Amino acid sequence: MSTNKTILVVDDDALVLESIVLLLSAADGFETISARGSTDAAGHLHGPRSIDVIVADIVLAGPISGLDVCRKAIEQRPSIAVVVITADTEAHRTDIVERGVFLRKPFGAETLLAAIRQSMEQVPEHDAL
Repeated sequence: MSTNKTILVVDDDALVLESIVLLLSAADGFETISARGSTDAAGHLHGPRSIDVIVADIVLAGPISGLDVCRKAIEQRPSIAVVVITADTEAHRTDIVERGVFLRKPFGAETLLAAIRQSMEQVPEHDAL
């Protein structure tokens, strides 16, 4: 996959966060920004940097969930694509933001990349990958 897209990855589990960032960094052309929790993610979303996709875990430590982070991301950046990830077996596709792609952990590289492509296709402003 060749692209020049920036992806914000949000997870409070350092090992999961690092694994996803490494996986995406290995994919040709992706620039990744890691955020260890909702506060860190909010800082990146308020910043001047362009972010094309957010990949966020539903369950984050603290008062704000990954779903809340995604909703705020869409409010602040209407053209952002959303992939929501979770290991929570109680979470369902209907729990996520309207245009988000739902992905249950664990997942492999191809599954994640396919979810990112799908999420970007749901936002008309994005070029197809």
